Parts: sequence; C-alpha cells; structure tokens
Amino acid sequence: MIVFKKIKYKNFLSTGNIPIEIDLNKSHTTLIVGSNGSGKSTLLDALCFVLFNKPFRIIKKDQIVNSINNAECIVEIDFTVGTKDYKIVRGIKPNLFEIYQDGTLINQDANSIDYQKHLEQNIMRLNYRSFLQVVLLGSSS
Repeated sequence: MIVFKKIKYKNFLSTGNIPIEIDLNKSHTTLIVGSNGSGKSTLLDALCFVLFNKPFRIIKKDQIVNSINNAECIVEIDFTVGTKDYKIVRGIKPNLFEIYQDGTLINQDANSIDYQKHLEQNIMRLNYRSFLQVVLLGSSS
C-alpha cells in the first residue's frame, strides 16, 4: 500500500517561487475541497506530474513552468510503500527526475523511460490509468 506523506512544488503552473508544501498524511483518507481558484486542480496536476511526468489535466509540457519565473519548476513527493520510504523529485528547467529510497538515490544509469517503468512497476506497482481510477477517485474525471 502506498501512503503519501507530503507534496511540495514551486514554479508549477500558477504557483510562484515560494514552495507550497501540503501534508497528505494527516488521516487515512484525504479529501481535497476548496473554492474556485484555490489550487485543487494544481495539486492534482503536481501529483500526477511528479509520479508520471504528465499533469492530470490536458496541459502542454511547456505550459507547466510558471510563465513569470520561467525556471526551476520542481515537484517533490514523499511516500511510503511497506517499510520503505521514497522521495521522487521531478523538474523542468532544469530537467530532473530522481528517485530516492530510504534517503539514497536509486541508480540512474537507465534512460528516463526505463527509470519511469521502474517507478511504476517495481515501486508503486501502479500505472497512470490505475492511479487515476484508484487514488483520484471522486475527482472531476
């Protein structure tokens, strides 16, 4: 079972240079509610982007980076699978994709497609489509 702990992002869509950090592990389930424009969809986009390299909504990759700062778009997620802690860091400008297991960077010798497959098949055991159906249950889709 995957337990998401926290997500942190900056320069992602309308988010500025000051990082936004959200604790996702305050209870066993998480329901995201808020008024229009409060960042609910941005959070879902950041979550999907950091895990699967694509946002939840249909957004071109060059539009993900905050248009004012135009650099250092970074998203980080901390989660646990079983007894292992993981941290995923993904960014644009600079391009970045790192997977940490228990604080140690997992070997990056593979190309990014194989590294992504390792994340989905060996760590999360969940692909993008399953993630949308299981984790984002009850969202606008």
